[in-house]
Amino acid sequence: MMKLIWTAAFIISLGTTSLAVGSSDYSSPTVGVLQAANQFLKQKRYADAYQSLQSIVGAPEDDRQNLLGFSARKQGKFEIAGRHYEQALALNPRHLGALEYQGELFLELGQMENAKNNLSKIIQYCSSSCAEANTLRKAIAKASQ
Repeated sequence: MMKLIWTAAFIISLGTTSLAVGSSDYSSPTVGVLQAANQFLKQKRYADAYQSLQSIVGAPEDDRQNLLGFSARKQGKFEIAGRHYEQALALNPRHLGALEYQGELFLELGQMENAKNNLSKIIQYCSSSCAEANTLRKAIAKASQ
């Protein structure tokens, strides 16, 4: 019964969300279950965020995987972060936040071409002026110096 309720709530939220596909804006009520983890992330408490995200039920799985990747990457756990980004992108290849954060991971690993490829995908999906494109573009420029 609980699974049916969560599924219905998720389906209803799909029709009411104002987020772009795979947006990094986790303030929407449709992803309110991510609120506790988001607070940890804002406080740069990445280990706490990771632990909180592991137990969350009811959040869009692509968003949850993306944030797990982000919190793992910020702890220096690059291999784990990479797996989470891959899972997010397997669920939603157009997830802008996952493409951006994976691009930042690529930069930390010295994989400039992979980061540029992610930037190209972001631009293809949302335009060159969306927040994720701007953020990754700046990170690439900084890494190129």
